[in-house]
Amino acid sequence: MAEAQSGTGQLQEQKKGLLIAVSASVDKIISHFGAARNLVQKAQLGDSRLSPDVGHLVLTTLCPALHALVADGLKPFRKDLITGQRRSSPWSVVEASVKPERSASHVK
Repeated sequence: MAEAQSGTGQLQEQKKGLLIAVSASVDKIISHFGAARNLVQKAQLGDSRLSPDVGHLVLTTLCPALHALVADGLKPFRKDLITGQRRSSPWSVVEASVKPERSASHVK
């Protein structure tokens, strides 16, 4: 019984660590934009051509943290009508969450 509680505690700490990593990454990015005094400066800080630091922060801290968080909650496989089951991946979550925008000609 003590082993089960210990395992549950470790799992909770692991999940907490995933959230802390995302939070720390977001804090670094917010700090990056905190140096701006107006909207033009913020836009310049967000342009990775003018400020490569933002791209570096996103690619080296935020993306890995989000990948780990999403991957942690995925089931290893999902049902598929054709193959029976398909391996899940964080990218499949991204693809499923993106919906094509409706063009202005379709909106009335």
